[in-house]
Amino acid sequence: MIEINLLPVKVLQGRRMWNFVIFIVISSSLVIFACLLFFFSIKEEVKSAQIQLAWARERVNEYQPMLKELQELKSKRVNLMARLIAIRDLAVNQLPWPLILYEISKSLPESIWLTELTKTVQREEQVMAIQGYSLDKTVDIGKFMENLSKSSLFEEIAVSNMSKNIIEETEVMDFRISCKLRDPVKVLR
Repeated sequence: MIEINLLPVKVLQGRRMWNFVIFIVISSSLVIFACLLFFFSIKEEVKSAQIQLAWARERVNEYQPMLKELQELKSKRVNLMARLIAIRDLAVNQLPWPLILYEISKSLPESIWLTELTKTVQREEQVMAIQGYSLDKTVDIGKFMENLSKSSLFEEIAVSNMSKNIIEETEVMDFRISCKLRDPVKVLR
């Protein structure tokens, strides 16, 4: 069957336009309705989230001083750990003075007495100066140096000064010996 439309073209175009307008109005109404449904369904969740956010901000403000204190404690801890490491290194690398004094006294011949012990650091090496007097002149000084060289604590033992003196009508030999102290960590192993 053939359809013949006797309506003018303007009327037909107006009808098509009217259908298009109705379609647009219905579509936009559906989109607006869907957005309103979405908005009202999310509105309660947004209020709940805002309440939780306000509560979280209050907790942050409440704990902010504690966080600052925690940061200060962490920085103090780092400082204390650095000090502790320095103290530990100092204690480990500290010369074993009781052992040094024992070795010196063990090495002394009977006719020698000491007047001074000094320790200095020269070019990152610890040098000990031993000063004293000997009744048997150079013989006992030689024995003393030989005994010191047998110890694992001393090295490079040398006489740096020697002279004759008279103490209460007795002739004595005034001497000064210098020696390097070995690394205490290596010695004690």
